[in-house]
Amino acid sequence: MNKQERIIIIFLMMLCSLTDCNSLFAQENQNVFDKIVIDAGHGGNKPGAIGSKYKEKDVTLAVAIKLGKLINENLKGVKVYYTRVIDQDIDLYKRSTIANRINADLFLSIHCNSATNKSAGGTETYAMGLGKTESNLEVAKKENAEILTENNAIQNYEGFDLNSPESDILMSLYQNAYLNNSLDFAAKIQAQYQKNVPFKNRGVHQANFVVLWKAAMPAVLTEIGFISNPKEEEYIGSEYGQWVIASCIFRAICEYRNKTDNINDPIPSLEQLIPKDVQEKEQLRKDNEQLEKNLALASGSDTANQSDVQANNKSEEAVKMTQAKNDSIQNIQKSGSEVIYRIQFMSSPSKLSLNDGRFAGLEDIFAYQDNDTWKYTAGMFATQREALDYQKSVKEKYKDAFVVAFHEGKRITIVEAQRLQKK
Repeated sequence: MNKQERIIIIFLMMLCSLTDCNSLFAQENQNVFDKIVIDAGHGGNKPGAIGSKYKEKDVTLAVAIKLGKLINENLKGVKVYYTRVIDQDIDLYKRSTIANRINADLFLSIHCNSATNKSAGGTETYAMGLGKTESNLEVAKKENAEILTENNAIQNYEGFDLNSPESDILMSLYQNAYLNNSLDFAAKIQAQYQKNVPFKNRGVHQANFVVLWKAAMPAVLTEIGFISNPKEEEYIGSEYGQWVIASCIFRAICEYRNKTDNINDPIPSLEQLIPKDVQEKEQLRKDNEQLEKNLALASGSDTANQSDVQANNKSEEAVKMTQAKNDSIQNIQKSGSEVIYRIQFMSSPSKLSLNDGRFAGLEDIFAYQDNDTWKYTAGMFATQREALDYQKSVKEKYKDAFVVAFHEGKRITIVEAQRLQKK
């Protein structure tokens, strides 16, 4: 395609965007919102951004699957399509092609951000358009760079040049007919993030992403956090964080659907959307984290005042602690009504033998059934503090181990356990 032909195309597309947009939007608003394509960014031998613990391709897929589950369970009239459901490499142009082929109502691409500055953080969502800032252009270039590794890139992307202003202008015109709806949906996503995700709101932007290039429907790319930021990586890599992010996007989809279909369906709260066991585990994590901080402060104070005494009586203290633990266990065993703390470290769909090799080195293995899942704990303690001490050793083998409480043989929350002990 020579320069003159390119100029003609630009002129025709601009003319179309100015004269036909209203009729396109009117036609779109007559359609019922019933198909959405969820695109988990990257995949296969293209991991995307890599943090200290997680890879972008894995985090985006986990969030995409959770989002699809929420839609399937709560929006019965809406069908979900995925660009990938496994660790698979999909060329960028094929992702929007899937959406076009099924005549989807919305295309959503999920990504994680990254930066050399580890303190950089926040969420942001993009629609197609000319990037107005250098940072927007850099984000787009980083995501678009995958085309350099794809076969037949020149043919598939019509000679698109990552560094060409002319290519940038051409790309920005493709989504013009859907720009307002795309920006509206992007704003709804960011509003949900701002309310519910503990990250900075970096706002809604425009930039030319190849993955959105030829999507013939409203389309956005959302950056759910910086995988290069240790705190944000921990959050977006966690089960709870992924459910929160998926729930935010789901609520934005509900708001967008209500507007486009001119309906007023109720939108579930985050508490209704996030699985109860995930919420409970997150509360336990927060409780344990706070208790560990309190214990660390108390321990630091004791060390400052009694370091010499502790040094001289280390062996004596160890003997006393062992005896105290044994006495505590004996007291628990004598009374079935006491609050018992244990360390939960794994679950299984089927019941395992308590002599299973995976339990080697752990004490007082106990199994209990929760719905259709068997859960396994180690240790048996009268106080949460004792349980937290033992949790450290269990975490050496099972990093997600956490403290749970029982009363009269039934699992209870830590808050309920503390209330009972105060009584």
